[in-house]
Amino acid sequence: MVALQISQTVTEMDCDVRELDGTSLYKLLTGSVLPRPIAWLSTQDLLGVANLAPFSFFTVAGLNPPMLAITILKKPDGSDKDSLANIRATGEFVVNIVNQQLVEEMNQSCAAYPAEVDEFDLAGLEKVRSKQVKVPGVARSPVRYECVLHSCLDLGHGAGGSTLVLGEIRHVHVDDAVYHAGRIDLQALHPIGKLAGDGYTLVHEDFALARP
Repeated sequence: MVALQISQTVTEMDCDVRELDGTSLYKLLTGSVLPRPIAWLSTQDLLGVANLAPFSFFTVAGLNPPMLAITILKKPDGSDKDSLANIRATGEFVVNIVNQQLVEEMNQSCAAYPAEVDEFDLAGLEKVRSKQVKVPGVARSPVRYECVLHSCLDLGHGAGGSTLVLGEIRHVHVDDAVYHAGRIDLQALHPIGKLAGDGYTLVHEDFALARP
């Protein structure tokens, strides 16, 4: 039998997560789970006022049916953010993919504006009509996913609580400039990812590994 060798030089932060305050836990997660893709969500309220905001707790959730998952944190007072309130009310949203050419406008739209503020207008962005939902998309976004709400799962309550939004994709728009031979051209797309704090990253290089 071979004895397990444990290095005496390794040190680590080791604690029960229940011992961490919310700020420390947030910094740990956002500083290690990265880079994160960004869901630039366009929604609108029942009066037709549009809202646009980026969320980086975002991924693909399924293929049959095609689903996207976005986790939206609560406001500090525990209430729903405007994007989530609109999704609950209308059951629709559009995920606009952010590329390098749109980072300034995306950043402009991320502040906590009043619900009556249209971030499209604030950031100087042209709206484009969607095909299967009433919510408009960002005209300059290279990829747009029109979604209808599948379900919302509340994960905790109050400050630090969140809601997992699952949306079924009903229509997709892809700019010809980023779509070649049936695939997204990564170098043409120029996607960005979210890091910790104010940090972002560009995908400059990629590599492939054959699956065993």
